[in-house]
Amino acid sequence: VRVAVLSTGDELIEPGLPLGPGQIYNSNRVLLCSWLQRLGCEVVDAGILPDDLAATRRRLAELGDVDLILSTGGVSVGEADFLGVALREEGELALWKLAIKPGKPLTCGHFRGVPVIGLPGNPASTLVTFALLARPYLLRRMGVQAVEPLKFPVPAGFAWPKPGNRREYLRARLEQGRAIIYRNQSSGVLRSAAWAEGLVEVMEGSTLVEGDWVNFIPLSEVLG
Repeated sequence: VRVAVLSTGDELIEPGLPLGPGQIYNSNRVLLCSWLQRLGCEVVDAGILPDDLAATRRRLAELGDVDLILSTGGVSVGEADFLGVALREEGELALWKLAIKPGKPLTCGHFRGVPVIGLPGNPASTLVTFALLARPYLLRRMGVQAVEPLKFPVPAGFAWPKPGNRREYLRARLEQGRAIIYRNQSSGVLRSAAWAEGLVEVMEGSTLVEGDWVNFIPLSEVLG
């Protein structure tokens, strides 16, 4: 499967270059290319796309020979988020927004017949949505039938007192048989993924006390 990886945002700069005011490193590109190569995909690096609608249309049009365009960023509700606009005008926007956290602003559609999955720009959101949504899609394109990741119940080593209205996937690890979550679950904290061994699934509307059973999804199941 040929997959074009496209990053969006004027604020992005490649790792190794000096950061200017208001810039951040494009960590998602490194992660996505690595994960796709592990799956056996042919990766087409489409670079960084500026925050410009005309440039977005041109770059998408140049990628007509790939099987999937996989982008990060440009799918939220900001003034500079042009991917959804381009899909509405020259393709199809089939899905926008999911009731999960992190990963709410996910886009799925077509541009001139080429499938497009737009992942959120925050790195933890990119990890979760790639692992649970983009990866199963790619496996199905490769002919794999069973694409659901292994999950198994473990006791929670933490409390979750406030119910949310979205299904949450918390970066976690196992310590003495219990799931311990990273202290900062912000979607911008990539360090949590390096620390974690898996994801804990907290169902929408749920509260937890220590010892309650939760589903644990090993990262080796969804990124290996």
